[in-house]
Amino acid sequence: MTSHDLDYFARRAQQERDSAERTEDSIAKRVHREMADRYAARLNEIAPAQQQSGG
Repeated sequence: MTSHDLDYFARRAQQERDSAERTEDSIAKRVHREMADRYAARLNEIAPAQQQSGG
């Protein structure tokens, strides 16, 4: 993975959090939060691998 990938997942997680905050629909809010969590989890999976590989 590249630093571009890290930026992408971090950006998408934040966008989903922002969308969750903006919506008043409880189902949409839940889905946006779940997506934010998924992007954050993916980021956390690849960030340590980047550090170990020196990338």
